[in-house]
Amino acid sequence: MIQSEKTMSLLMVLAVFTWALSAIAAKTLSGYITENEIVVYRYFLAAASMVPILLFMGLSFKIDWKNLALALLIALFTIANARFYFMGVDLGTAGLGAALVTVLIPMIVYLLMLLSKQEQPPLKDWAALIWGGGGVMLMMDITEFGIGELLTGANLYFVIAAFCWALISVSGAWMKGAHVLTFSFYVCLFTFSIDWFLSFDAPLSTLPEMDRYFWISILTVSILSTTIASTIYYVGLRVLGSKKCSTYSLLTPFFAIAMGALFFGESLTLQNAIGTLMAVSALFVLQNIKIKGIMPYR
Repeated sequence: MIQSEKTMSLLMVLAVFTWALSAIAAKTLSGYITENEIVVYRYFLAAASMVPILLFMGLSFKIDWKNLALALLIALFTIANARFYFMGVDLGTAGLGAALVTVLIPMIVYLLMLLSKQEQPPLKDWAALIWGGGGVMLMMDITEFGIGELLTGANLYFVIAAFCWALISVSGAWMKGAHVLTFSFYVCLFTFSIDWFLSFDAPLSTLPEMDRYFWISILTVSILSTTIASTIYYVGLRVLGSKKCSTYSLLTPFFAIAMGALFFGESLTLQNAIGTLMAVSALFVLQNIKIKGIMPYR
């Protein structure tokens, strides 16, 4: 088990980088396969790659029926998230789309948590939500499309994908008594199985004909970003703590936008840049993050 905070901090940055890289891989895959195929291939490979990790860590595959039922529910949300996100990336930009979903998820989670509680949040949180909401609208090019056309096309898919992942986050809090990696294995297994049996109809004979760009991309979204990065994040929670780990995820929008420009020549307008900075700064407030508390080399 890694104990060094400096080593763990570097690994966390690499994990976040792979999450952003998965957006580029998803955009590449949109030229090869449909959203149905990416769910099946991605989560089959993710589930299969988790087996040796669980065995290496000496973790049990046993899980009680309540957690099994919860894993089944989250698998349905995962299918919806993956499908809508893939359709959004197919129609829109990979970098800004990934950034948009990343900043939307914690905001939606916060709002969902508010609905489940009776107490009023502090004024600074309301101000952060309004500020962050303004940033999100700038990221969605509100000045170009206007309110009426804001939730159309890729934007609509990205918002639905973020909402589905927020449901995953909220539902995941109900997990009790199971190891998170074991639980994740069953979520991936159910996600693959449900989509395979209910709607998969693509010929597997086409897979050997795929080129190296397809295989690099599918391995990136499945094993690299889903299995390895998630395992690193789990270890990071134990070494660094949840608050510091959550701040590293805020690097995802910047990594994603940079790689979108590098790989696909995606442009970033001034209002997109301002909106991204507004949304990320709002998340710092909502998560009670202090800048000096996240610097690993101080």
